Amino acid sequence: MKSIHSLLIFFLFCLASFHSVKDENANEESFQIPSATRKVKHLNNAERRAIYNVLQHKSINGSLKKGVTKIVASQFSVSIRTVQRIWRQSGKGAHDDVSHKKTRNCGRKRIEINMDQFCGIPLHRRTTLESLACSLNMAKSTLFRRLKSRELRRHSNAIKPFLTEEYKRSRLQFCLSMLEGDSIHHDPIFRGMYNIIHIDEKWFQLTKKSEHYYLLPEEEDPIRTCKSKNFIGKVMFLVAIARPRFDEQGNETFSGKIGVFPLVTREPAKRNSVNRVVGTLETKPIASVKRDVIRSFLIEKVIPTIKEKWPREDSRYPIFIQQDNARTHIPR
Repeated sequence: MKSIHSLLIFFLFCLASFHSVKDENANEESFQIPSATRKVKHLNNAERRAIYNVLQHKSINGSLKKGVTKIVASQFSVSIRTVQRIWRQSGKGAHDDVSHKKTRNCGRKRIEINMDQFCGIPLHRRTTLESLACSLNMAKSTLFRRLKSRELRRHSNAIKPFLTEEYKRSRLQFCLSMLEGDSIHHDPIFRGMYNIIHIDEKWFQLTKKSEHYYLLPEEEDPIRTCKSKNFIGKVMFLVAIARPRFDEQGNETFSGKIGVFPLVTREPAKRNSVNRVVGTLETKPIASVKRDVIRSFLIEKVIPTIKEKWPREDSRYPIFIQQDNARTHIPR
């Protein structure tokens, strides 16, 4: 019984000690002052000028009354030391230059490009910004900023045909032949070229490997098939066009559009299928376009269309068909 009484007294003593330590910790926390981080406000030149104007307005013979700097600091939400420093910088109203000195020497320094090193880089290393930046040992973003500021320029270079002296002379003679004869000596002008028809050919694929369509949510996706997407069928079109003509009022009298002629053939089907019976005429593109094909299309389709659409008032003048130097074209 005596031992139980001793244990009870020991337990009550420990409990009292625990509560006393807890109260002391609570009192320390209640008297602890939270630390506030001071936020420095950087004033620009316009704000510094506004503070100076208020101080100058409140000054009397270059001196400020007691409490003026505190009022101005509260008005602009800055410290009193900042207002006092601006007032001292102005020489207590002697001059009005209160701008800060950070404008001339602050921020990250500009990375300069060595122009001699830039010019020494071969052209095949200047095709992309990545390869150019690697050659200059600098970041790609630096070159991109120089490109935006027009210190660098992007140039698209097209390869030119190598012309011999004979070709240059023949081209120059052709250009001179397009000038009016009586205007060469004083004011050269080109002819109207109303009697020249330009023709050219262009290949077009029947479809593309990938197409984009705009569909409704409930529409089904279209299905396109072909035997091989690496060998999609194509067809050539021959186009003939001349210079359009207008009357004195600006109305179009001749559009200059002679026609667009697909280079295709009509062949009968050789056997039956689910799509057509034998003997049905099918339209097929001409896979191999040679000089004989171009000649037949000129004689059978282009020239008759020119006769049909050409203006009647110019029918007595000669007509020239201008081609480029493709191998399939008909020489003169």
